[in-house]
Amino acid sequence: MKELHSDILIIGGGLTGLMTAYALSPLKKNIIIIDKFDFGITKDANADLRTTAIAEGSKIFFEKINIWPQFSKYAEPIKYIKVVDRTENRKINFYNKNTSQYLGFIIKNIDLKNVIVHSLKTKKNIQLINNVNLKSLAHSDDFIHAFCNKLTIKSKLIIAADGKHSTVRHLLKTPIYHKNYNHSALVVNFHHTKNHNATAHELFFNSGPLAILPMKKIRTHLFSSSIIWSHDKSSVSQLKKIKPNLLRSILEEKVCKYTGIIKKIVDVQDFDLSAHINTKFYDKRLIYLADAAHSIHPIAGQGWNLGIRDIQNCLKAIQDGIDLGLDTGDPYVCKNYHDLSFADTYILYQITDKFNSIFLKDSFVSNRLRQLGFRIIENNKKIKNYITNFAMGI
Repeated sequence: MKELHSDILIIGGGLTGLMTAYALSPLKKNIIIIDKFDFGITKDANADLRTTAIAEGSKIFFEKINIWPQFSKYAEPIKYIKVVDRTENRKINFYNKNTSQYLGFIIKNIDLKNVIVHSLKTKKNIQLINNVNLKSLAHSDDFIHAFCNKLTIKSKLIIAADGKHSTVRHLLKTPIYHKNYNHSALVVNFHHTKNHNATAHELFFNSGPLAILPMKKIRTHLFSSSIIWSHDKSSVSQLKKIKPNLLRSILEEKVCKYTGIIKKIVDVQDFDLSAHINTKFYDKRLIYLADAAHSIHPIAGQGWNLGIRDIQNCLKAIQDGIDLGLDTGDPYVCKNYHDLSFADTYILYQITDKFNSIFLKDSFVSNRLRQLGFRIIENNKKIKNYITNFAMGI
């Protein structure tokens, strides 16, 4: 069986794995990235049309590593976020007092992937290998070995970026804390008549939150947005099965005042909602990134941004190790990455879980408490600015 050597092996060719490879490329280390599927740039109309929310903090990092100019032409900025709890009487309006920055950006996943893959193919120290299935892992004195279906890769460090159902985590039997919300998210991309004015909406119903995210305009006479609606699994399953005209009517009832008439539904997908966090983000010559390490409820739209912070911490840990004369998979590097990432991730895991629980409750007491909380936040600039900066990741 063919054997390859690398300084860093990234397992998982999703957005996180690809972005990690790009961010680490200036280290001039030999990097291999493998995935079960094809890395090819696609224009397939049936491709993943989900969107990703990019916080200002992530955008600043992308500027630092010189990839933001390629992303920016696909990005729709978020200038305002309006949060509504049940009725318009309970709302909070967020905006950034620094007019040179936005609250965030919305980009289609497929556009992100195409930009990163195209950039990676220009890097001489990065090798992309598709259609590779990881079978087992083993250690020797100074290496970790990945045994795959058609090759073996001997590496100083493995970065597991292979998603919520991580094969690496399964093989190493890394324990996790897990929560199943018994909800699914209905994701709908659509064209509509009303100008969204770069405004995102978060509407809290007793069935679950519904987010409306502004997307880049692609037609001169229509605007585009994406809905992410969290609901119980059976309701989401039924909504996905009904005819487009009926779905359009149901969605219009919820969002018409913000989007105007829905002219066309472009894409409908659904995803089960759960959260987890590994008990540790590292092992011998191995670190876990993003969904392989943690996943959180999408209520705050921070999932991918949390993964980007992992990438920044990974880059710092490896660079610190290099400065000390250590190899990329040294125990100090792996533990340092864990220490940089775990505490903040655990806090956000708990915050999003508790927020979801609070907003689902519909008793008299919980409604009055939320009403009071909304009033305090809306009328207190200091608290509002703190929440704004937290959401922006700065």
